[in-house]
Amino acid sequence: MKTKNILLAAALVAFTAAPSIANAASATSSADAVIIAPVAVTKVSDLQFGTLGTTGTAGTVSISEAGARTGSNVDLLAGATASQAQFTVAGANSAAVTVTVPASATLASGGDNMTATLSSTNAGAGTLDGSGAMTVNVAASLAVGASQAPGTYATTFDVTVVYN
Repeated sequence: MKTKNILLAAALVAFTAAPSIANAASATSSADAVIIAPVAVTKVSDLQFGTLGTTGTAGTVSISEAGARTGSNVDLLAGATASQAQFTVAGANSAAVTVTVPASATLASGGDNMTATLSSTNAGAGTLDGSGAMTVNVAASLAVGASQAPGTYATTFDVTVVYN
């Protein structure tokens, strides 16, 4: 009988130590995700300084974000049309983005170089418009040496746009 009482007591202890279903609770959560359109950057026009002549003194030729060309100690000659670099950005409506324009680019012709300092008012943090668009114009100032060697000077540079 003692064994029966011991087994009964052990079963009673195990039953009272087990969690009660009446004390259980639960809650439900939902999960969602929003996928936005990928950001895309498309070149509209290249940065063009046009045809230049040296004057025997170091100078600069500048292209504004609107495409206007000015020069100092450089002959601005007719020929190739000068223009700012222009890019269009497409993405999610009213999305926050960061636009990165390199600070400079080195134009080369053979072993000769010239450095262009690049800028854009859209560089840094910005917001795409209500239709998910933005235009990025890149202005530049090109340093021309006093006796810069003749040649066709060229380079490439990237404008990068990422979502914030």
